[in-house]
Amino acid sequence: MKSLLKLKLLQLRNTLVRGDRKKFVLFILLGLFFMLVLGFFFNKIFAYLAGVEEFPLVFKVFLAEKLLMMIYMTLFSMLILSALLSSLDVFYISRDLHFLFSTPMPIRSAFAWKMLETAVYSSAMVVFFSLPVLFFYCRWFAPGAFQVAQVLLAFLLFVACGVLAGNLLGLVIPAFFSVRRLQPVLSVFSIILISSIVVFLRLLRPERFLEPGEIDNVLRYMGSLDLKALYYFPFSWLARAMSLAAGGRSAPYWKIIALFVMLAGGLLALVFFLRRKLYLPLFDKMNRGGRGTYKSRWRPHGPAGDMRPLLRKEWKTFMRTPAQWSQLLIVGALVAVFVINMKMIPLPHPSVRNFVSYLNLIMAVFIVAGLNSRFTFTSIPGEGPGQVHIFSSPCEKGAFYRFKLWFHLLPLLLVGFALYGLGDLTLHFDGFTRIVALIFLPPAIVFLTIFSLVLGIETNETNPLSPEQVILSKQGISYMLWSMIYVVGGMLFLARPVAIYYWSFFTRRAIPWAEIVAWFAGFLLVNAALTAFYYRRGKKCWLAREL
Repeated sequence: MKSLLKLKLLQLRNTLVRGDRKKFVLFILLGLFFMLVLGFFFNKIFAYLAGVEEFPLVFKVFLAEKLLMMIYMTLFSMLILSALLSSLDVFYISRDLHFLFSTPMPIRSAFAWKMLETAVYSSAMVVFFSLPVLFFYCRWFAPGAFQVAQVLLAFLLFVACGVLAGNLLGLVIPAFFSVRRLQPVLSVFSIILISSIVVFLRLLRPERFLEPGEIDNVLRYMGSLDLKALYYFPFSWLARAMSLAAGGRSAPYWKIIALFVMLAGGLLALVFFLRRKLYLPLFDKMNRGGRGTYKSRWRPHGPAGDMRPLLRKEWKTFMRTPAQWSQLLIVGALVAVFVINMKMIPLPHPSVRNFVSYLNLIMAVFIVAGLNSRFTFTSIPGEGPGQVHIFSSPCEKGAFYRFKLWFHLLPLLLVGFALYGLGDLTLHFDGFTRIVALIFLPPAIVFLTIFSLVLGIETNETNPLSPEQVILSKQGISYMLWSMIYVVGGMLFLARPVAIYYWSFFTRRAIPWAEIVAWFAGFLLVNAALTAFYYRRGKKCWLAREL
């Protein structure tokens, strides 16, 4: 075990020394940014609860306990799914397993080492998101050193229970399903669950939690979360233990700690029992060859002007890449939360409604730009060495370029106008906002799609890179930067005619339609010039490409 730990530390050191330091600095800065945002949010909540003089201390701790239960219910489900996915990868697919099993090291030691790897990989994100919660809860409700130690002990046992539960499932599931086929499906399922939790928590409207106007409303809201069935889960035990530590009630606290210890001990015993009974036979079964029984259903099509083979290729690529599903699910969850937020925004005056409607159009273009970054931009580099089949096929290279463009442009136009339609149903746009949408959305979506496709062609990578590697390339960062500049520039360009119209409307003056039409025409001409330029540039670059 000592040698394995030393080896892992050397790998980490080499990664930091020989890797791209800019990426590490960027990730550290992003992590600090999220920590600051989460810290600001939870500091405000716990400071508000601790400072309300109308509430007694017992009720403050009760409200904080229910809030903690909501938070850790989400984190516990994430922890179990992360531990399950990590255990399937680490216990069955990891490349160093064959080497470890061939060494004099006992199987139980190698298995214990892999369990530690799983615990670190799966709990890192949960610990990261929990640090601001724990810090500011202890600051406002449990500032004593002994109280902090009690909170940390309960949290560590909570993490241990979640990791062990995921490991237990990871040892049982491969007895019934193929690991390599199951892992992508579980990844998508985890994204679905997390997205559903995000939307569900937003539908609960937790901002009511901070409305001290009527205490009865707060009591009814917290009472809706008081479900007896939740008391049997570790996230409820953790919230209760933190409340007991804040209240200085030691005897009930240690009872909950005893429950944690018994659950963790029982899960650990089951994991090692299944290791003796199932692990090695399942590992051998998965790494043993089998008969090739699958037969392809592919049939040849006419080569001239037939796009059906390309459509089938793109469809199968999408269906066989669960990472793309997860991106769409995450975007769907963010859109749902965005629409819910729009519905709940107070609109005291029509001018506020018009401003929010205009921002809705900007947000729709931002979402389309993000989808272009993930799908359109990575489509050509994602072909990898398979480009040789495209170049040697009877399909014309120019036709393939047009196919790629239309294949991504049509769904993105649908997404953009669907977001516009949701905003219209929610905010009830006026007639002028609908005109602005027709002027702004189609040219912006067309340009961003062509621009992302051209930069994807200019990456000129034939090595099989992952989408994440392509996005972090020079062209990928350039696309994200210039797309944001374009959206902001388009918003500022159209701000002038929008301001002219509404100022004339509210002051009851004659609306200068000639000036407004001139601004709209200028926007369309600029977009048409940019679109034509980048379309020709991308086509020229694609036709000139050779392998």
